[in-house]
Amino acid sequence: MLKKLLRYDFKSVLRYWWIAAVSTLGLAVIGGWSLSIFENQKEFPEMLYVVATLAAIVAVLGGIAFAIMTVILLFSRFYKNFFTDEGYLTFTLPVKRSSLLNSKLLVSVMAVLATGFVIIVDILIACCIAFYEEIFTIEFWKALGVAIEEFFEMYDIYGVIMILEYIISAVLTVAISVLFAMCCITIASIIAKKAKVITAIVIYYLANSTVVFGMVMYNLFAVGTLYDWLDNVPRYYENPTAVLISLCTILFKGIFCATLYAFQYWMLDKKLNLS
Repeated sequence: MLKKLLRYDFKSVLRYWWIAAVSTLGLAVIGGWSLSIFENQKEFPEMLYVVATLAAIVAVLGGIAFAIMTVILLFSRFYKNFFTDEGYLTFTLPVKRSSLLNSKLLVSVMAVLATGFVIIVDILIACCIAFYEEIFTIEFWKALGVAIEEFFEMYDIYGVIMILEYIISAVLTVAISVLFAMCCITIASIIAKKAKVITAIVIYYLANSTVVFGMVMYNLFAVGTLYDWLDNVPRYYENPTAVLISLCTILFKGIFCATLYAFQYWMLDKKLNLS
């Protein structure tokens, strides 16, 4: 049943998402062209610079709008499917609530990651168009190859492990962000009789402010202390120690993610009142 739910949720999201994604790729080309105008040593008419500036602004705003649209699309669907009149039908289906939650979570995480990937591709396209004379040269690719080779010589196998850890950490961060927003929407739907969306936004920003404050304190004290300690570690143990620190961060995020998931499932299973 989970496969059917995933297929349904993917189709619902992709119906609008792919149009926005393709649009941002087109805007990336326009943004790259506008940057090439400013990078070009030739003199152009003043009006062309005005047009290029407007094109660059539109390209940047398009990327921001794409990210915002993805978030609104995902969480509006979550709210509509679970907490509006449609929720009565959703929760009467012969499907476990864990499957409903898993489908929404997996699709949301993959959609956010895909959005980030598309934005990165947009930036690369714009850079390739704007700086093609520097990028499409043998010297550039040789320098890039040397930089990559030096990186792996410096970190050896630990460099590969750290890259994998950063990827896992990024996925966990996205999952935490998605679950955090879902929890806020669910809490608002449980405690509020009216204006549930506004209540969810207020709860999100209040809770998010607390989390951000905690992360700032963590970065100021815990991370700083860890890396000060790392500076005193013998050279031979620096790389494995850095890998261990990243692993501890992943474990912390994993526990936090699992806690949010358990709390969200508990609310859907025990606290949701559909009567």
